[in-house]
Amino acid sequence: MARNVSHGRGGAGNIYSGETRTTTPRDLITPTIKQEVYTTGRGGSGNMMHNDPDRPEIARESQDVEVPPMRGRETPHHTGRGGAANAYIPTPDEEKKVREEEDEQLRRVYTAKSTRERSRDVEERRRGADADADADPERGRSSQ
Repeated sequence: MARNVSHGRGGAGNIYSGETRTTTPRDLITPTIKQEVYTTGRGGSGNMMHNDPDRPEIARESQDVEVPPMRGRETPHHTGRGGAANAYIPTPDEEKKVREEEDEQLRRVYTAKSTRERSRDVEERRRGADADADADPERGRSSQ
């Protein structure tokens, strides 16, 4: 039996066994939402969405929370209390790398936003189809 080791400041979440557990492919599968309606925010009817069984990734992405992109320091700045040793002046390569990372973060944010918009479009089309079926009972019966 392996000895338990504490990492960090304390708390049960920071205690681990010395035994290592290998990762299996099953551990890496992203869970999907199986219910017909799911929430995308803290609550309220505006955050209720119908699940599209053909596109489960939309439901999953709308529930994933991304950290807002942080602006990298690509200009000279000072850290600490002052003095020449605390001056940071990035090289042109560092500035280029920061810009590329920011562009990638923005691309991810825009992709997530467009996915949420597609999800809303699916929801609106579904509501429209339900309203049409309610307005025309014959049409609703013929499709059943």
